[in-house]
Amino acid sequence: MKAINDFFTIYKDAAWNKDNEAILDLYDDKALIFDMWNKGFIASGPEWTEVITSWLSSLGDEQVQVDFQNVTIRQSSDTGYATALIQFKAISKDGLVLRSMRNRITLGFAKSGNAWKVQHQHTSAPIHPDRLTAILDI
Repeated sequence: MKAINDFFTIYKDAAWNKDNEAILDLYDDKALIFDMWNKGFIASGPEWTEVITSWLSSLGDEQVQVDFQNVTIRQSSDTGYATALIQFKAISKDGLVLRSMRNRITLGFAKSGNAWKVQHQHTSAPIHPDRLTAILDI
């Protein structure tokens, strides 16, 4: 990525096209990912590769539309972070929305040479106080 804001376009396009490599190229090999699924954190490149590959291959004929809202970026010459709301929509081959969820994302970036890479990603959702379940449409 030449600029931090490139992350949002590249991720969106790569998810739609089920392009594992394009998504994985956004991340440093040692990025720490705090995820909402399964064990909750990923601390290795091979494990993150497995998560992304499994997610995109699980879609079958569906595609995933990713939209980012309320993007805020702060950066210095070699570090930065971004926050946003991220929405995932599963789209059928007929163009119907099958399911969707929206949650929060925070990204930490570092610049090496002329390229930015994600060093840390944290996704989250608020918890419903009565049911103790994630609210996935914020």
